[in-house]
Amino acid sequence: MKTVTLGIRWSELFGEHKEDMSDKMRRSRWETWKQLSRDHGRFESIAWWSTPEELCFNCEHCDGDWCRFQSLPCTVNPITTFSNNEIGLACMGLGYWQ
Repeated sequence: MKTVTLGIRWSELFGEHKEDMSDKMRRSRWETWKQLSRDHGRFESIAWWSTPEELCFNCEHCDGDWCRFQSLPCTVNPITTFSNNEIGLACMGLGYWQ
């Protein structure tokens, strides 16, 4: 497993697939990335990636900035973010509509 750094790719931080690491490990690595960002004054990055979409606030899976359904930050979509570094919904809106 690759060490958490500010330049780590999302797929390296969380694994390509949910089965690549435990939910607890994914959450721990996310908190480590945020702490590194704070330590380096990258508060804008934290705000950007830690602010869930409006839909997430009504979602039963939302835990602050974390999607318990996908075990990813709410804004990290496992397809678009991993491939294009674009902000998105981790659950692709599934949790909201359940």
